[in-house]
Amino acid sequence: MKARTGAQPIRVIIADDHPAIREGLAAVFGSQNDIKVVAEAADGEEACQLYDQLSPDVLVLDLQMPKKDALQVVIELMSSPRAPKPRIIVMATYEEEEDIHRTLSAGARGYVLKAAPPEYIRRAVRTAAGGESLLSSANCAETCLVA
Repeated sequence: MKARTGAQPIRVIIADDHPAIREGLAAVFGSQNDIKVVAEAADGEEACQLYDQLSPDVLVLDLQMPKKDALQVVIELMSSPRAPKPRIIVMATYEEEEDIHRTLSAGARGYVLKAAPPEYIRRAVRTAAGGESLLSSANCAETCLVA
């Protein structure tokens, strides 16, 4: 992962098996000067390959994808000898305690519901890029920072 300066945009890879979701997220990020989508993946295996090729600042993963789901991707990328460790945001349709716990425990920097407003999704990426963790949840008034 390259060191960022204030002038460089946050480089993001989006991984989701639904083209409309990828396109929507690309539009959410594309409207910002400080976030740049560098690639899109249709499954977890492709997400891992693109991560290794491009070393983005943040990887945004759909929880459930073909070939490798988000948990498998997080475990694979976090277990390799990378420094610094990948900064990963997991996005899901539903808020399931077990999924949240498993992905965050594996090393994801955040768990964001797909129903979250665009500004929360952008905040999650900025927060992860800054090295912090974030949780967007129906139980949070807005978006919660987590340890």
